[in-house]
Amino acid sequence: MTQRSATDRARSALHLRLLALQRRAIEKNRGVIILIGGNDRLGASELANQLHEWFDARLVRLCAPDVELPEVTQKPFLWPYWNQVPPQGHSLIVVGDWVTRTVIAATQGDLDGESLRKRIKGIKNFEETLADNQIVLCKIWIDTPEKSLRKRLREAKKSDAANWVVSAEDELLTKTKSHELAKQIRSSSSGKGMNWKVVNGSDAKHRDLLAGRSIVQQISIGLRRRQTKVRKSNGRPHGLLESATSTEPLTKKDYNQQMTKLQNRFGRLSRLAAKKGLSTIIALEGVDAAGKGGIIRRLVAKADAAHYQVHPTAAPTADEKARHYLWRFWNKIPAAGHVAIFDRSWYGRVMVERVEGFARTDEWSRAYGEINHFETQLAEAGDIVLKFWINISKEEQLRRFRSREESPHKRHKMTKEDYRNRKNWELNQRAAEDMIARTDTPHAPWHVIPGNDKRHARIMVLKAVCRALSDRLD
Repeated sequence: MTQRSATDRARSALHLRLLALQRRAIEKNRGVIILIGGNDRLGASELANQLHEWFDARLVRLCAPDVELPEVTQKPFLWPYWNQVPPQGHSLIVVGDWVTRTVIAATQGDLDGESLRKRIKGIKNFEETLADNQIVLCKIWIDTPEKSLRKRLREAKKSDAANWVVSAEDELLTKTKSHELAKQIRSSSSGKGMNWKVVNGSDAKHRDLLAGRSIVQQISIGLRRRQTKVRKSNGRPHGLLESATSTEPLTKKDYNQQMTKLQNRFGRLSRLAAKKGLSTIIALEGVDAAGKGGIIRRLVAKADAAHYQVHPTAAPTADEKARHYLWRFWNKIPAAGHVAIFDRSWYGRVMVERVEGFARTDEWSRAYGEINHFETQLAEAGDIVLKFWINISKEEQLRRFRSREESPHKRHKMTKEDYRNRKNWELNQRAAEDMIARTDTPHAPWHVIPGNDKRHARIMVLKAVCRALSDRLD
């Protein structure tokens, strides 16, 4: 029997150590993301394949986004990674990471100045969001020396045995400018305590061993990482929404005239937006019986059904609970030119989950910043983001509840939960006031709509949506 080399023994020990850490992550219900970046795309793919072999493949997935696909190029930069965030106990290996893609874009001159600064800030916020939500992030940067890398690329061009196509980006990453930019971007875009481990990629076995050992260290540290404490916000005065309930009621004739005009206008604008690839995200929030469903039906009445999608948001499924709370909205971002309408949205984190105790105080307190970062990414990708709080009084809600109970066509909408939720009226109002105050931004503004008169509320929402579309399409 031939004796195994020291390197082979070390690799075998590393294999066992990675499996043990994977089991620990499962026991702790922690997701793990391993980023593999650098100037050596072939080396990154080889390392990813080796890690996939070392881990229990049933609970690990590879992510290598095809950035040339329209569904990727037409979405926010981080979208392909948002969708792949692993559930608790699972692992994700990413090749074609967010930093390498940023280095390539900066080297090509597609990103510079303010656009590069925004990209770097968005990456840093995303990494810290992952860590704050108990996802372990490991980062390996393969830095193959230029001489070795050029030799590797020449050999790859001559041989199709590995089915490898050398791209212009592979050549670009060998340049000195790219190397210097990579160092700067790696440093400035890293979340707190989540630095890249740089590994020499000249020798494949040595590269895999060093990378694997670093991943062991990073996972071990990540599993011990404590959640960041969230500073409590200052107290806010009550009553910010009390004055936004009643308005002069619209006559039926005036309402019908305005509604017909606005519905036709929205249909025309939405078709024009579809041609130009302008996407719109509309979030509708409000207490039970606020009239969100009626608003949505009027909004889309004259729109092309191929251009919009309505997403009613129910309680999260078991699969959704095992992931980051934004995940189920990340994967509903509309295609270019489409409209996504959310009947309740990601704001459930700071509303129902806060009030009902489904999220801990540190979780919902941190969510304001996470949501702002998410909406910033949407706006920077060119999407229109509109948010409506339909505000009705407690007395009006009770009147609508009783009206529903008396109607055979609406009785099915009523549940015991509706009346139980009324007991938390003050808590819900307080949560809504905090939500609006802390997430009202220039790129994703809140529109507080007086909702006691349904006709007036519907007209106001349609006017705001048409105005936003018209402003961007002009």
